[in-house]
Amino acid sequence: MESDAITLGWGVVPALYVQGVNMTGGELSERIHRLLLLLNAGELLPAFQEFYQPEARFYENNYLFAESRAEAYERQANFIDTCSYFSGNVELVHTDLGRGISVFYNRSDYEHETYGRGHVNGVHVGYWQGPAIAREEYFSGDRVSETLEFWQLVGRAARR
Repeated sequence: MESDAITLGWGVVPALYVQGVNMTGGELSERIHRLLLLLNAGELLPAFQEFYQPEARFYENNYLFAESRAEAYERQANFIDTCSYFSGNVELVHTDLGRGISVFYNRSDYEHETYGRGHVNGVHVGYWQGPAIAREEYFSGDRVSETLEFWQLVGRAARR
């Protein structure tokens, strides 16, 4: 996998050292890129196993959604397994490799047996510890514009 597929713009990034795992910025960048590829391929459930710590916490609009990877997986699987179609459309908005943050804008489409055609519109903010996400904050509804604008502004400021 080519690590230069993600343009970072601020040059050399220090190593990320969290919970006894030492990763360089390039290694984390590759992990983020691989996660993005899986999400865009519609492979959401395998992404849980590969990219989230077992004890990861998941929040939606600041409310606890799941207290572990297993709980989040189960809740998402109940929805995804009943979709006849899921097309990933996820964009990388910002990364801060030194702090272990990735921000994705998700506009995926799906066809669900009960709800019909639908469209995801949300922002995922992942906080990485070593090679896996320890906390994910998902923003939907009225929170999307505000969150997206904030992280785009952070990204522009980081490139200065």
